[in-house]
Amino acid sequence: MLRMIGKVLELLNCKETEREINRRKFSICDDVNFILNLPIGYLKDVISPLENYLSKHMTNNFSRLTRVVPNDYEDTQLHFSKFFLNLYSSAISEIPRFNILTSLVILDEYRMMPDKALIAAADELARNGINAIFSTSTPSVFFEEEIVSRFRNRRVVSISIVNEYGQAVEGRDCVKKGEGYYQCRGSYEVIELIEDFDIRDLDYEIIKGEEVFKVKEPFTLFVNSWEKALRLYRKLREERNTEVCLLNSSDECKVTITPKIMPTRFNVVSEISSLPTIVARSGIINDKDKIYVWIDRDNYDTVTESTLNLLSNIKVCLKHPFGCNGKMGYANKTVLKPNIDERLIKRLSEISHLMDRREFEKVTEVFSDFVTVDLFTDKEKITTVPPEFVYENKKKILYYGNSCVYTYFTDGEKCSKIVYNWLEGGGVSWLKRNLARAYKNYVEEEGKKKVFLGLKARDVEEWI
Repeated sequence: MLRMIGKVLELLNCKETEREINRRKFSICDDVNFILNLPIGYLKDVISPLENYLSKHMTNNFSRLTRVVPNDYEDTQLHFSKFFLNLYSSAISEIPRFNILTSLVILDEYRMMPDKALIAAADELARNGINAIFSTSTPSVFFEEEIVSRFRNRRVVSISIVNEYGQAVEGRDCVKKGEGYYQCRGSYEVIELIEDFDIRDLDYEIIKGEEVFKVKEPFTLFVNSWEKALRLYRKLREERNTEVCLLNSSDECKVTITPKIMPTRFNVVSEISSLPTIVARSGIINDKDKIYVWIDRDNYDTVTESTLNLLSNIKVCLKHPFGCNGKMGYANKTVLKPNIDERLIKRLSEISHLMDRREFEKVTEVFSDFVTVDLFTDKEKITTVPPEFVYENKKKILYYGNSCVYTYFTDGEKCSKIVYNWLEGGGVSWLKRNLARAYKNYVEEEGKKKVFLGLKARDVEEWI
């Protein structure tokens, strides 16, 4: 990816000055934002040089990187839900979780983030003058044009790694300005780069129903929900004389079941899902040459059905959006438009202005649709889950005390009566609103203000 990072740095056009701030050189950079379309797994080659530059420099536009990943990714990175909750501030928000305003924000695999919240976040980043990189391995002209429209008069450049010139602008309203350089409708630029690197072929096979249980062990089974992960975990443990693991893999596990995207050394079975999710799951295969795409039932949502139709009708290259090894690419093959809620965007933009506490309480309703919950054991954080899953399985996975629930705050573990009320006082909507409120403000208990981190959970083997 040397040409891509070279082009990004060239367009940023950072000029070093003689000034130093905190032992870092101060640079003046142009206000440029990027959409990067590249094969799965290659973003790290772009991020590393940027991190190296910012370790020695501070710029007029940003002084750090903030990398954001989809909620489905493993838990070593900043998840989109937490980034989204922290993006909007007001006089009522009391807890600065991290500083976005001074960051170059990188939204990694943005196509896997919720449409409504993603476009709202793009709008907020643009309005606040924050620089951003939107990266994906599943390009979509509809998403690109919507993101560009949010940045209004600010410069946005889309850069794609292609096999031949013209692939990234196929079907678009663009004017060629030079080899691999185009001006497109919506006032943004498209640049195509041809990188000289090998893409290893990855075959896939579609399997249905009970065929999943005939896949040769060991394998990792990626599913679309925690509920399905638990159900299959029970079924496999009861019906097969084999070691089955939930969420975390080890050498002893013959079958690992997880809704999270994480590295694996084994065969991969992926429940049919959106194309970005299938591509992301295929990207974590190390030394195998096949992924099994599992059809568990007859009816899926429109996005998933479009993926199934694509994979069933033609053999596509899952490792490169514009094709590899004689196979077609999948770029712009599923042409569903992003789901946009202008009312949501307007309400969220109001949060950044001065409001009273009563108004702030109302907007926690908006945030509650995007909140997640971190689960911890005595040793470490184990995963992030939807609040609906916690609510439905609270007695199985959480530690209850005497009218309290064991909770992690920044000052340690406590059996919290306040959090108990979230779980037992008014249904899942009540829980979600309180989680959103706790992420923005302190939790007050016994006259003390505490910063909420997450809930104490049992080991995953005990969740059954």
